[in-house]
Amino acid sequence: MKYVVLVLLLLIGAPAWAGSDSYRISADQWALPRSGQALVQLPPLRAAVQDWIAHPGARILLVQAGSDVGNLWAGELADWLVSLGVPSDHIDKRVSAEQGEDSLTLLVNW
Repeated sequence: MKYVVLVLLLLIGAPAWAGSDSYRISADQWALPRSGQALVQLPPLRAAVQDWIAHPGARILLVQAGSDVGNLWAGELADWLVSLGVPSDHIDKRVSAEQGEDSLTLLVNW
C-alpha cells in the first residue's frame, strides 16, 4: 500500500518542500490598472511576498493555465515580482491543467 501512495505522489508531482502556502489572484483583481504601488496593495500578492520574506530561501511558484493568456500573465507577474525585489532565481513557473483561465496561483515553498 505504501508503494501505491509513493507512486501516486510522484505522478501528481508533490513538491519536495518542507512547507507551502497558496495564494490566488483572480482575473478581476489582475484586470485593475497595475503599478508597483497598486500591486503591493493587492492582498494575495502582498501576503505571498510577506510569506516569502518570512521564510529565507523560499521560492515562489507561479501556477498558470496552459494557454497563451496564462503564459503572458505568469510572465508579467514574474517581471513585477522582480521589480518589487524578489530575485528572479527565486521564481518558478509551472503550467497546470487544473489551473483555470480565471486565476493564477502563487505557491510559496520553503
